[in-house]
Amino acid sequence: MKNFIKYISLALAAVAVFGSCQKKADPLPFYGSGKDVTLQVSSTSVKPAPSDANKPVLNLSWSDPGFATDTSNYKYVLEFAASGSNFANPVAYTVMTQRAYSLIGNDINNILAGLGVPVNGSKDLDVRMKASYANNNDMKISNVLKVTATAYGVPITLTPSSTNAIVLDVKNATNKAVGFSWTESPYGTNVISYALQIAVSGTNFANPQTIKYDGALNSGSGLTVNELNNLAIAAGVSGGSSKNLDFRVVSSIGTSYSNFMVYSNIVTINVTTFTPVPPALYIVGDATPGGWDNPVPVPSQQFSRLDDVSYGIIINLTAGKSYLLLPVNGDWSHKYGGASATGGQLLADDAVPGSNTPSPATSGTYKIVVNFQTGTYTVTPVTTTIPDNLFIVGDATEGGWSNPVPVPSQQFTRVDAVTFGLITKLNAGGSYLLLPENGSWSQKYAVVNSSANPSGDVFGYYSDAAPSQYNTNFAAPSTTGMYQILVNFATGKYTVTPYTGVIPVPQNLFIVGDATPGGWDNPVPVPSQRFTRLNLTRFQLKLALNPGKSYLLLPVNGDWSHKYGGASAMSGDILVDNAVPESNTPSPDAAGTYLIDVNFATGKYTLTKQ
Repeated sequence: MKNFIKYISLALAAVAVFGSCQKKADPLPFYGSGKDVTLQVSSTSVKPAPSDANKPVLNLSWSDPGFATDTSNYKYVLEFAASGSNFANPVAYTVMTQRAYSLIGNDINNILAGLGVPVNGSKDLDVRMKASYANNNDMKISNVLKVTATAYGVPITLTPSSTNAIVLDVKNATNKAVGFSWTESPYGTNVISYALQIAVSGTNFANPQTIKYDGALNSGSGLTVNELNNLAIAAGVSGGSSKNLDFRVVSSIGTSYSNFMVYSNIVTINVTTFTPVPPALYIVGDATPGGWDNPVPVPSQQFSRLDDVSYGIIINLTAGKSYLLLPVNGDWSHKYGGASATGGQLLADDAVPGSNTPSPATSGTYKIVVNFQTGTYTVTPVTTTIPDNLFIVGDATEGGWSNPVPVPSQQFTRVDAVTFGLITKLNAGGSYLLLPENGSWSQKYAVVNSSANPSGDVFGYYSDAAPSQYNTNFAAPSTTGMYQILVNFATGKYTVTPYTGVIPVPQNLFIVGDATPGGWDNPVPVPSQRFTRLNLTRFQLKLALNPGKSYLLLPVNGDWSHKYGGASAMSGDILVDNAVPESNTPSPDAAGTYLIDVNFATGKYTLTKQ
């Protein structure tokens, strides 16, 4: 026991000595609690204008929380949230030191955009302020105020490349007609898309044509002549007429292009249109030899393409009857016509009279010319006789002057009602004639004299019974080679041009295969799987194709002896017979309707999804 007491005494003494050696610590700082704060706003309703984007539109102030420190250590956080949301996901602004803050118009717009409020829409906002020390201690939350805020749209300024009147010319279809640019119209952090709208002036955009540009601030390379023409006609401008068109840009959130937010200024431009030129044209009706049967007989009732804007045909018309013009043989979906027997304004679709186009008062042979640039047609009597067949003879040809000539190598193809075409070898230094009857010299087509251009000129008819000035042979080109000869009885002219394309060019073209609606059944259904002949060397067909399948092109329906095809789905070289892959021509990867263009002159085929 004595020892235990001894040890305790020694320990206490040691503690006393250690304590006397330590420096006394400073007391921890103590900050007193602040006071409740009161928030005030300059207005309970704020509706900024676009011009207020960078101007104060809502002023806020609050009372001193009275924290026990320098005001440089005060922290204020203003919070804005949808009324009734209990400040879930608030928009916050942090303010140090000062007891006032102002929101500019852009701040209000950003808050409302974040809450999904549309442009020009209003929403009640709850506002409060949190006051604390800089380290967030002793936080005081103010009273809650309600402010009604209205969003605005940032104006869009639309600027055209020119406001001059535009006369659209089909010959310049791919040229730029007009371009546009516009200013940005942001709304919060939303992705904004823009669209150009076009409408006839005075309609208040009741039937606008809309082109989507996503987030771009211009129309790219601009609208081409053909694009603007199609848009103008769709908006209500008749082909071949002039009207003022209104242009504007609209904005929307995302890429849905609905609920447009902001509308730009309107730009007005006078536009003269042309009637869109179809790839082919046919005539049907009881005024014609084929009557109202559709499809019509071809090539006798198929127009000839005279130039970029015109079609022509020479045909017998019966008086007291009527007719229509069709862009697609066998299809009644679209039509052209007019109200006059002698010509006038070309009408389309529902604008064509219900009684159709009247035939002339006297039965006979007539030349009909349709001009899609001017939107007009003419019907004039002619005495021209178009032969049923046409042959070539002469020492410029492989058959020489032997008559009858070898067929089919020296027999022309009747491309349409007035045009004959042939691809053949011509020998330099030789000459030739055209014969309507193989084996007979009593009739021929020739030129006036030796000054006629071998590449093309005027030709005419000569017969023993009716001699004329056309009694000189055609001269062959100066270079031996393959040539395409086109003879047009509507224009009375011929052309001779070098040919480097695929041989032979078929008389007709059909499509067969499991990529097509008709499958591999041969013969194929016609006219749905028969191509339209555009000229001597070019064929087109619009058809629904199945993906992952294949097809072939046939020159004779129901016959597997010859075929054309290719190795690629969307475009490539035309292959003939054994050169066509055993797997045939592959169809596109995506199902849909495609325009198939087969051009033997270029040796290429292309598919374009419609």
